[in-house]
Amino acid sequence: MQELIDKYPTKTTFIFELDNVIFPAKDYDLQVYYLFGQFMEFTLPGIHESKRILDFLVLKHGTMPRAELIDTTIEHFAIPPDLKENFERLFKIARLPLKLLMFKQTLEFMQTLVTDRKRLFILAEGEVEEELNKIKQIEWNGLENYLKVYFIEESEGKNFHSTFDRLVNENQLSTEELLWVSNQKIEVPGITVLPVSDLVKV
Repeated sequence: MQELIDKYPTKTTFIFELDNVIFPAKDYDLQVYYLFGQFMEFTLPGIHESKRILDFLVLKHGTMPRAELIDTTIEHFAIPPDLKENFERLFKIARLPLKLLMFKQTLEFMQTLVTDRKRLFILAEGEVEEELNKIKQIEWNGLENYLKVYFIEESEGKNFHSTFDRLVNENQLSTEELLWVSNQKIEVPGITVLPVSDLVKV
C-alpha cells in the first residue's frame, strides 16, 4: 500500500466515495432484503414467504432500479400495497444482522494513510438518512476517528462538483493536494482520480 501512496507524493488529502469503494454496497442491500422477508413473515402470519422473497430479491438485484424492484416484489408476492412504505423505509433505518465489512485493500490503504498522517474524507452519494445508516454499521477498525463525511445531497448543487467546492473551501485545501478514490466516470477539474479498480481487486 505504501508503494501506491508513494505514487502521489504531493497528495495530503484523500477523498473516498462510500458505496463500492469503502465496502460492497450489495452487502447492505442483501441484508435489507433478508430483513424485509423476515418482516413479511411476521407481519402476515402463515405467509411463510421469507426465503422465497429473499431469493427473488437476490435474483433481481442489479437488474433494475430499486423503486422498480420494490414494485415488482410487491406485485409478484401479492403483498398489500400499504406495506410498500415499510420496505422503502427499511433501507433507511435497518439494523443489520451483520456488520458491513470494508474491502480489505481499502482498509489497508486507509490505515497506511492514517499512519502517514494524511487527511481522510468520505463523499456519500444518496439519501442522507440511508447513507448515514450504512456508515454507522461499517466495521471501521478504528478509522472512524480520522474521517470526515460529506453528503452530496447536502451540498448546494447536490452533485460531486459542488460538494468538492464545499469540501475544499471549508477545509482550506487546494485541489493540487487532493486525491479522489472513485468508482465514478466523472471528472472534477483539478482533482486527481484514483479509480477504485486500481486499489480493490475482486
